[in-house]
Amino acid sequence: MPLCPLYSGAQTRRKTRRRSGVSELYASILMIGVTLSVGSAVVSSAMSQFGAIAYDDSLGASLQRTSLGTQVGLVYAVVASSGGCPAYQGNNEGTGLSVALYNFGSSSFRPALFVVNSTAFAGTYAALGPRAMSVYAIGLGFCAHSGGQTVIAVDNQGDELLFGS
Repeated sequence: MPLCPLYSGAQTRRKTRRRSGVSELYASILMIGVTLSVGSAVVSSAMSQFGAIAYDDSLGASLQRTSLGTQVGLVYAVVASSGGCPAYQGNNEGTGLSVALYNFGSSSFRPALFVVNSTAFAGTYAALGPRAMSVYAIGLGFCAHSGGQTVIAVDNQGDELLFGS
């Protein structure tokens, strides 16, 4: 009797059938390659779409200013410090904002109101002639600092000029 009952010298060999296909290593590398190529195509498409949208926005703003004949730029924006307002990152805050604008264009621009961070301030403002600079004082009524403000100047025709301080 053999020592191991499961093994006998008369055991027949099983025929191993060779399977054709791709090994697991090659399959993993192939899947990673396909994933990276599809991902890069999606990112490239998204970036080109974003660039086209940003270009269209800047081109539209440029064409609007050119069609107005006014090309107004922000020279500076400062706040008049007041005793009741705290300092923000070492800069004084105030309740009055002074905005200096320069018109590079060929026609004048008369603001009817200023919008500072979504708050409209109407008033009687002087016209900004061609190749001239004017300082506009805006009474805010709340404490603000001069940096990081979004200022929109709007005239009576509804033309808007957007600035960031």
